[in-house]
Amino acid sequence: MRCKFCFATFQDVKQSILPKGHLSKKDAIEVVIQLAEIGFEKITFAGGEPVLCPWLPELIKTAKDTGLTTMIVTNGSKLTDEFLEENKKYLDWIAISVDSLKPNTNFETGRAIIGKVPLTRSYYYDLADRIKKFGYGLKINTVVNSKNFNEKMSDFISYAKPKRWKLFQVLPIKGQNDFKIDDFKISDDQFQNFISNHNDLKRITTIVPESNNQMKGSYAMVDPAGRFFDNTKGKHNYSRPILEIGSRLAIQQVNYDFTKFISRGGIYNWSLPKNFPKKITLSGKVASGKSSVGKLLAEKLNYQFYSIGNKTREYAKNKGLTIVEFQKECLKDSNIDKLIDTQFTDECNQQENLVVDYRLGFNFIKNAFHIYLNITNDQANKRLLAANRANESHFTIKERNETFKNQFQNAYQLDYTNTKHYNLTIEVSKFKTPEEIADFIINQINKKL
Repeated sequence: MRCKFCFATFQDVKQSILPKGHLSKKDAIEVVIQLAEIGFEKITFAGGEPVLCPWLPELIKTAKDTGLTTMIVTNGSKLTDEFLEENKKYLDWIAISVDSLKPNTNFETGRAIIGKVPLTRSYYYDLADRIKKFGYGLKINTVVNSKNFNEKMSDFISYAKPKRWKLFQVLPIKGQNDFKIDDFKISDDQFQNFISNHNDLKRITTIVPESNNQMKGSYAMVDPAGRFFDNTKGKHNYSRPILEIGSRLAIQQVNYDFTKFISRGGIYNWSLPKNFPKKITLSGKVASGKSSVGKLLAEKLNYQFYSIGNKTREYAKNKGLTIVEFQKECLKDSNIDKLIDTQFTDECNQQENLVVDYRLGFNFIKNAFHIYLNITNDQANKRLLAANRANESHFTIKERNETFKNQFQNAYQLDYTNTKHYNLTIEVSKFKTPEEIADFIINQINKKL
């Protein structure tokens, strides 16, 4: 493709030390090995278009064999079923670059094959299906620029359901895109406008926006000549070649801002085993921490967090009832419960990569790992007092627990407190923080795989 805003053309590299524009296969493989040796955990092959490299599969296999989580960033034009089949053992993630579903926009930006033939809307939809069919983690990258910042991609993202959707503010880099970038620059407000227009998709995917400031200096990058480089000052600054002085010394010759890396969401759980459960449900008594633990767990796993409590509170509010009053209404008419459960479970069962706060998740959420958080009434009282939650004081703890139990017994003849329903039971009192519980859950699931 001929993306006019590309901030990594590397014509300076080709015109100076690397006439062919790339390392030999042998040297490229050695660079990958050296990156693994100094402690990197994840590697992304980007471009340009990495799938054009004849020995990309060998680089991916080398990276995986050294223990790295592997990813490619591709425009998708060369992702054949043969490639997807042959590399699924060693390639973990595929990020596809999708800036617009409108052919005219893609033509204007150069996001088109030899600058003339943009991929079609149906191609992108089919591509997302094929990537997931072969078991890859799907990520989508979008460069927000002057040609697309007013467009909406909600339909496509809702359909593709990527694990992550990265939104990049188009980035000017001296020596890379000087001549064309002025036509594509946008203000911070325009970038924020694009983000705001898609906030409703946070229930579908993890949205990771990156402004110009967040991008600069926050990536550990290697150029086509096998040198570390940074863009901290708005232009490329290169180290000596890794194969000449070693990766440990070379990386000290460039500038990375680890704080920026953290703040832009650079650390997430990218290396889950492929057989890790795609859904996790959390049950437990009132104030056991289901919501707090669930949100942290979803964040650590890069999953979405869903809560039946949010839906129930919404129903109660619409009826002008407190949560306790609403529960009593549900006891009188079990059809209210069943309506909420049906709507909620249908939504959950149609998706993957979810952490679900739902007492009856063990019964209704398919193909999930079910967890029960146990807590004493005394501990629950202290938590609710500390939280100062309106209409949910410590006086309601015993009443609410009994009401939940009776409510589900009445509607479904199920005792949600019976730990036999769960894959894992956790005594909340043994942990100091919700984060400790979330980490414990991940470790326990890994042990059971």
